Amino acid sequence: MIEYGDLFKLMGILVGIPFVIYAVYVALKERSRALLMHSFGWFLFLAALAPDEPYFFQKIFLGFSGVCMAIGVSSLVYTRKPKGLTYLAGLPLMLFLNPLYEILGKAFFSGESLKRFMNVIHTAQYGYVLILLGVMIQFSSREKDFRRFGLFYSSMGATLILYPFAKGAGLEFRALDISLGFLIGIFLMIYVSRLIRSRIELIIPEKTANKKGLKRVSIVNKKKAREILAKFESFPVLAFVREYKYPEQWNVYIITNAPMEKAISPTNLALISELCVRYMREAMEKGSSGVIYINCLEYLRIYNSFNSLLKLLHALRDYAIIYDGTVIIEIEEESWDEKERVLLKEIEI
Repeated sequence: MIEYGDLFKLMGILVGIPFVIYAVYVALKERSRALLMHSFGWFLFLAALAPDEPYFFQKIFLGFSGVCMAIGVSSLVYTRKPKGLTYLAGLPLMLFLNPLYEILGKAFFSGESLKRFMNVIHTAQYGYVLILLGVMIQFSSREKDFRRFGLFYSSMGATLILYPFAKGAGLEFRALDISLGFLIGIFLMIYVSRLIRSRIELIIPEKTANKKGLKRVSIVNKKKAREILAKFESFPVLAFVREYKYPEQWNVYIITNAPMEKAISPTNLALISELCVRYMREAMEKGSSGVIYINCLEYLRIYNSFNSLLKLLHALRDYAIIYDGTVIIEIEEESWDEKERVLLKEIEI
């Protein structure tokens, strides 16, 4: 016979499945491994909630769900703040939860209530993982959707940390905790799909621009860059710049440490690379070819080694060949020594 509390589990599963399917659809459409891992993690989480599921299998499902969540979050965080992954160093603290909960359980419950409490301590460990991942997300980006995503992650973790107490206290509290958890879970899935969809708000060119006489990669001074870019004023160029005023049709990202819209940290070369690759790939899929403009190489050099910049530019060169793209890099020649200028010029093709 299905218990009162299990009815809420079933309700949660029925509500959760459509959102997991939707998340898989978005993941496949947007080619997002991060969202695909999230979706698989939530599928395992739903499997763990099945009524009459043996606690042994529930622990296994939650464990693998936590691994998938961690991989998905790490993928999203890394492109925004690679050093943000250091928060995962807090995972060993999870080992202290079991003895702590045993003490608290014996202090608040006895008899059958204590048994119910002890049976689901593993949900508190899973909740701690989600709280840690939520905190990691919160401090890894200034994006509003990203921060809200982290907030819902932490909130979901909090409901799971409280679940042993809710189950020990009675079916009413257990049902309330499950219902609250799934309500938060729905918002979490909504925000992760929104985040994936809007992580790169790019206008993708649908018509090929006039690139006659241009190289795949051009290393030029300011005057020459202005001459080249004059023909692309109405074309959705992807630009990484320090100044703020460029044609409205352009996809402009400001390289800065300041908290502002369309800002990318100068240390986040991974995100710059991700933007460029997606832009060129999607332009090619539409039968066009992308144009990328970078005019802040000297500023990027302040925060990164020359070798790191060289790796980024060589990667863009390779992708420009693959996706028929064009990369225009503006430099101040006097800011680079002779050896560096030679290495930069070798990227031209």
